[in-house]
Amino acid sequence: MKPFTCDISTSYLGIPLRSPLVIGASPLSKNIESLQELEAVGAPAVVLHSLFEEPWQPDPDNVRDYMRHLTLARSRLGIPVIASLNATTVKGWADLAKLIETAGASALELNIYQMSISTTTSSAQIEANYLEAVQAVMAAVKIPVSVKMPPTFTNLAYMAKKLEEAGVKGLVLFNRFYQPDFDLNVMGIGKSLRLSNSTENRLPRRWISILFRPIRIDLIANTGIREGDDVLKMILSGAAATQICAVILQRGISWVKSLESELKQVMENCKIISLKEARGQFAHDYSHEAGVIEREEYQTALQGYYRFRPPTDGAAGGPRDFEKSEVE
Repeated sequence: MKPFTCDISTSYLGIPLRSPLVIGASPLSKNIESLQELEAVGAPAVVLHSLFEEPWQPDPDNVRDYMRHLTLARSRLGIPVIASLNATTVKGWADLAKLIETAGASALELNIYQMSISTTTSSAQIEANYLEAVQAVMAAVKIPVSVKMPPTFTNLAYMAKKLEEAGVKGLVLFNRFYQPDFDLNVMGIGKSLRLSNSTENRLPRRWISILFRPIRIDLIANTGIREGDDVLKMILSGAAATQICAVILQRGISWVKSLESELKQVMENCKIISLKEARGQFAHDYSHEAGVIEREEYQTALQGYYRFRPPTDGAAGGPRDFEKSEVE
């Protein structure tokens, strides 16, 4: 019997990749040696940590440092280096994007997020702010641009379409916002950071499967990509690639090899020869009328529901029993 062989290559933003295991933005990217090690273990591309605009500094050192680091990374690595930008002004978005392109970035990821706590700012205004920033960048650069989206838009599908129309080549789903906890020992906000886990990837996976057919640009999955199963499910849903971060921070750079091996094994188990051919097999079929998708998902999910049944012996705190039930 011939050994099973599979093709895990893909492309993202028009860039060919040997695998879908793109390294997401993290502190690892601040060190050239770490980037070289990531390339050595098979990472197909890396996203650098974000450059943050600091408009209160007329000539900020962080901009010069970022450009030097980006140029050095491009000179030392043979894989694509995607820059990440978070600006606060329209001029900042355009000017910094242009500097990033000049420094040699293979592509640019816009790390946009505007969390409004204003009771007078409408969702339409927030969407307009996003589009204004994107349009300024698109007018300034020629390299491929993606947008790292939050999942909180009132109509996420509409916003995705508007970003496509603005000229971006890809959407990263989703930007994961940190939610600090309180530390009762200090009676204030704690300093702990909770990394993502696999249960969190259901949200981006669902939206990728929804957007795959109506949005004709690349979708890349972010958040909770930890196992080979996670990667394959994202590709089947319609993702062009995945971004991995938390699992590498926890288990080390060499885990990229393990994740690639897991992906190949699960592809063999599922008899999938090519990721390019498998992409989008689980994407939603939009031939259905509005509302059918939500009803089908709801009814299917409830088939595995276990209903709690109170103790029958009448004793408080007695043994708990669970029975499987179908809920109509």
